[in-house]
Amino acid sequence: MVQLRPMYMSDLQGVVRLINSHDEDDAEAAEQDYLDGGVDDQFVLEVNEKVVGVTGYRRVPASDNTAWISWTYVDKVQCGNGYGRTMLEKLLAKLKDDDARKIFIKVSNYQDPEHGKVYQRALDLYQSLGFEIELINHDFYDSHEDQQILGLRLRAAGEEALAVREEKPVVRFNGLYEIAETEGAYTFSWIVKEKKSLFARRSFSVEDLQLGLSSVKSEGGRKVFITFPSNLPLIHQPLQAAGFKYVGSLADYYEDGVNEMHFSHDLQLPGEQASLG
Repeated sequence: MVQLRPMYMSDLQGVVRLINSHDEDDAEAAEQDYLDGGVDDQFVLEVNEKVVGVTGYRRVPASDNTAWISWTYVDKVQCGNGYGRTMLEKLLAKLKDDDARKIFIKVSNYQDPEHGKVYQRALDLYQSLGFEIELINHDFYDSHEDQQILGLRLRAAGEEALAVREEKPVVRFNGLYEIAETEGAYTFSWIVKEKKSLFARRSFSVEDLQLGLSSVKSEGGRKVFITFPSNLPLIHQPLQAAGFKYVGSLADYYEDGVNEMHFSHDLQLPGEQASLG
């Protein structure tokens, strides 16, 4: 019998071994993710009471039922038996029942010197299920290894176009960190403050960004990636002035009409050290 059932913490070590059959680094990152984020909305595929696959999703906070597909693997010895498609079809059915509006998944384009494009079969499977590539972050995981982001709408959009109001909140950076599963790719974390004090600037400044870029460079970082909702008009001038480039958007990410905009800054460009001063 084939069934997709909820994952429990008692499944953790078996799931980690399953992922490790493909990639040791992914197994380590997945284990930490399960320990930090828990196993709610995570599932395992059982065949005759034996776990042969793992998948699941993580909900996007402050969104209209947007989710990311999480760790999705089939035991290496079971690949080629159609379990990956079965598992994802069952997961998509659960997401629809959960009224998920739109879902996304990340796929590397890594090319192994011996085995070629190791994630190509996964990419082909996702696209056969209706996912479409919406954005590519170049050199994301490492130099010459890109991040491809695919999206799939599960809930039909409303017939009338939504009028999305621009917002000008007080946005402040509150940290920086190296992105998991990458070599030298960093991002800045940011928050929206509840109130703006009198005469205080509303958005972050070019100087704030330059300070963060200098810190990343001092830690050996090679590239910075950052995302913002598309209805924040004040972010564009400082980002552009600090040398960030617009990469693209994930459509209707937060809600219909509010995209997630992606920006990047390459710290390895010639002359960059002089510009950071």
